[in-house]
Amino acid sequence: MTDGVSFAYRAASADGRIVRGHVVAATQNAAAESLAQRGLWTLELRLQETSALGGHRRRMPVAQLALGLRIVADLLEAGLPMARTLATFEELAPAAWRSALPGIRESVRQGKSLGASLGDATVVVPREVVGIVQAGEAGSGLGRAVRRAAELTEDAASTRAALRGALAYPAILAVAGAIAVGVIAGVVLPRFAVILGDAGQALPATTRVVLRAAELARAAAIPVMVLAALGFVAWRYAVETPGGRGAWHAALLRVPLLGSVRRSAASARSCATLAALLESGVPIAAALPHAARAAGDSALTAALLAARDDVVHGDRLSRALGRHGAATPTVERLVRAGEETGRLAPMLAHAARIEREQAVNRTKAMVRLLEPSLILAFGGLVALVAAALLQALYSMKPGA
Repeated sequence: MTDGVSFAYRAASADGRIVRGHVVAATQNAAAESLAQRGLWTLELRLQETSALGGHRRRMPVAQLALGLRIVADLLEAGLPMARTLATFEELAPAAWRSALPGIRESVRQGKSLGASLGDATVVVPREVVGIVQAGEAGSGLGRAVRRAAELTEDAASTRAALRGALAYPAILAVAGAIAVGVIAGVVLPRFAVILGDAGQALPATTRVVLRAAELARAAAIPVMVLAALGFVAWRYAVETPGGRGAWHAALLRVPLLGSVRRSAASARSCATLAALLESGVPIAAALPHAARAAGDSALTAALLAARDDVVHGDRLSRALGRHGAATPTVERLVRAGEETGRLAPMLAHAARIEREQAVNRTKAMVRLLEPSLILAFGGLVALVAAALLQALYSMKPGA
C-alpha cells in the first residue's frame, strides 16, 4: 500500500463558501473523511492518475454498473451475508466488474464497509451511488439502498440508450450522404471533366459551376481538415478548464431545442439522484452536492451548488432552484408541492421521470426535423450534380 496519494478536492464549508485544494490520503474514502473532519462537505474529489488500490481507474459502462448493483441487491435481500454475497457475485458479475471485484472483496474482508470499498475500487463508481450505499449501511437498509442505486443507474442507462437510438438513423444518414458527395466530387466529376475536355465541347454554365465547385472542394479538403483538427484540439483544451467547460455548457443551454433537451436530461439526473439520497436518509444539505454533480452539466452544477448555499442558510429548495435557474419550471412546481405535503423525495422522483420523458420526446422531435432536412440537403446536392452532367451530355453535338 502507498503512504498516500494526492486528491484534488472542491468542498463546501459550514458557512456556505466553496473551497478548493489538495488532500493526501491512502484512499478516496479516507480523503473524504479527512475533509469531513475539517467541517467540509465534499463536492468533488479527483485522483488524477491512479486509484488507491493501484492501477489506472477506468469508468464503468452505466448499463453494466446498473446490472451489477441489481445482482448485489438481489443477493443481499435474499439474506446472504456480505462475504457470501460478494463471492457469489464474482461468479455472476458483468465483465466490467470483474477486474475490481478482488479488491472490493479484500477491502470488505479487512473490515471496510461496502460503500467505502466501492469508493476505493479500481473502477470509477459514481459518488452518488457510493453515498446511497453508505446511507443504507448507516440505517436505511443495505439491500434496499443498493437496489435504489441500481434503479438510479438503470434509469440513466435507459435514457442514454433511448437518446442514442433516436440519433442513430440521422448519424448513419449524414455519414452515407457525406460519403456519396465525396465520391461524386472526388471521383466522378474529375473523370467526367476529362471526358468533356477531350470532346472539345463548350460546357453549359451550370456544368462549369459544378465542376469549379468540385475543384475548389478538393483543393480545400486538406486545409479544412487541418483547421478542423486544430479547432477540435483547442476546444478540448478549453473545456478541460473549469471556466471553459462552464462557458461551453452554458452556451449549449442557450441553443434552441438542444438547450431544452440538455436541461431536461440534466434535471432528470439531478432529481433522481437527490430523491434516491433523501430516501436513503441523507440530509438535503449533504445530498445536494451529489445531485449537482450528477447533472452532468457544469453550468447547472454551479447553479445547483448556489441553490444549495441558499438552502443551507434556511431558504426553501423550490425558491432557491428558481432564483438560480437550477431546474426546469416543472421541477420547481413539483418540489414546491413536495415541500408543502412533506413528500419531497417522491415528488423529486416523479419530476425525474417527467423530465426524462421530456428529454427523449424532444430528441425524437428534433430527429423528425433533422431526417428530412438531411435527405433534402444531400438529395438536392446529388440532383444538382446529376442535372449539370446530364445538361452537358445533351449539349454535346453528335459527331463533334
